[in-house]
Amino acid sequence: MGYVPSRKFCCCIPVRLGVFIMSMLGLAGGSIIAAVGWYTVTHRDQAHLTKNQEISVVITALSYTILAIISLFGLIGTITKRQTFVSLYNTMVWYHLGFSIATGAYFIYTLFHKVGTDDVNNCVNGSTSQSKQDECKKAFDAGRGAVIGLYIFFWLIELWGCIIVSEYVGQLQEEEAADIPPPSQMAASAPPMATTYNYGAQYAFAQSENGFGQRNASNV
Repeated sequence: MGYVPSRKFCCCIPVRLGVFIMSMLGLAGGSIIAAVGWYTVTHRDQAHLTKNQEISVVITALSYTILAIISLFGLIGTITKRQTFVSLYNTMVWYHLGFSIATGAYFIYTLFHKVGTDDVNNCVNGSTSQSKQDECKKAFDAGRGAVIGLYIFFWLIELWGCIIVSEYVGQLQEEEAADIPPPSQMAASAPPMATTYNYGAQYAFAQSENGFGQRNASNV
């Protein structure tokens, strides 16, 4: 068995530890965000959600529910060092990143269009005061900027995590390859083939005393 050095990130942290931390955070964080999202959907009247906002919350809750489930596979695979589970986790987190970017981009798009206008109008609540309108617009712009910043932050963190998981899959593949001896070593360590032939013995009738003429002479 050959030695396979552990791959690192941040210069000194093993990728296996990174995948363990990421899967733990994905399981805990995904579960919390999903629970908040589904609670908001079930209490939509109290949250005063528009139809587009409700759709966005449902998609986000579904996305993080999936993240919590696949993070469980990653956690099990990291603890047991099962390449199948870790490879599945690696594939799913890349898909989840793409799905999260797509849904987040749609939600951000709604903030700059009808949803944003509706939120500002709800804040103004029919007031004709210019200061009230400006105040509501500034508050909405600040909230929108914070939401966009959080989305970008989480996307970068998840992208970094995806790269770490891919590195760990590569390490597991190297370790599995190191467990398999090369063909030359397998041939050298193979037991000799059993055979019924004795190549070291002489053929009986090749000896002079057993020759045809000698046998006849001895029988006279």
